[in-house]
Amino acid sequence: MTLTELKWSLRGTQRSATATAIVTVATIGLAVVATVTIDAFPTASNIRGLCLSVSLIGIIAVGLSFITIAGQVFSLSIPALVALCTITFASSNYLGVTTSVLLTVALGATVGAIQGVVVGRFEADPIIVTIATAAILVGLGQLWTNGQTVLGTGDNTVLNMNLFGFLPFQTAVFLTVTIALLWLLRQTVFGRQLTLFGLNERAGLLSGYRRTMIVTAAFAISGATTGLAGALLAAQSNQGLLTSGASFGFDAIVAVVVGGVAIAGGIGTPLGAAVGAVFAGLLNNVAALAGLSYEMQLVTEGALILLVVLMSGFLRAKSAR
Repeated sequence: MTLTELKWSLRGTQRSATATAIVTVATIGLAVVATVTIDAFPTASNIRGLCLSVSLIGIIAVGLSFITIAGQVFSLSIPALVALCTITFASSNYLGVTTSVLLTVALGATVGAIQGVVVGRFEADPIIVTIATAAILVGLGQLWTNGQTVLGTGDNTVLNMNLFGFLPFQTAVFLTVTIALLWLLRQTVFGRQLTLFGLNERAGLLSGYRRTMIVTAAFAISGATTGLAGALLAAQSNQGLLTSGASFGFDAIVAVVVGGVAIAGGIGTPLGAAVGAVFAGLLNNVAALAGLSYEMQLVTEGALILLVVLMSGFLRAKSAR
């Protein structure tokens, strides 16, 4: 690594840590205000519902962060992949919950890896590739189900249980995946290469980094976490359908951006994406409890993304001086 790369890497780490800290403080502050001002917020049912929704988005977001950190922007095939994964889980859970989860995660990872090969090996635009993939997945889902809901026949009790009497299983999975991917990014050669590749692709290639391997791995990780979220979503109702997770892609992007992961690549962590998911989920929950319409919630989320992007661009320009 050159001195210039090291300088930018350290600046990126500092910016990411600062963004994560700011969002964490904002999340805590919002939770405190909601607890004091909204009677329905601190109830057990609302907290459990919040944990479930945040966990699924968070699992997707921490995987998606690898694509963004690698400098490949986002994956727009997430909603379609989630839907297909719910169908896969529901169709296969008669084989047992472990087998069906593994099959679903494998499907997600495979779809992600294929996209990664196309983007990495052939240098195709990731946005176009993932949009095309989404169309293919929706078409395959229609052919598979004929547009009908697929009902599972297996027992998914273990995926819907509370650990220690209060912690939803999905939340435990979310925390575990976040820690595992944070370790992968920070403590392994692959993670360091992915970060530096996203920071300066040309320098990475000159240093011998393999573009196809890095990009394919990033997309495969994102696909695997999307598949896992799809399995957990299907387990809640024991069914799969093509409309499942329709908003998950947008929500995951919000989480990644708000969590301090730079769209340009090279800056951010899965932990930041996880914190962003908690903040975005909490904001939506509070807005709904306060009586804000769904349309206004979308306006708020969109404005939040624009604000973060503008701030990120300002800080990047300031650092370049």
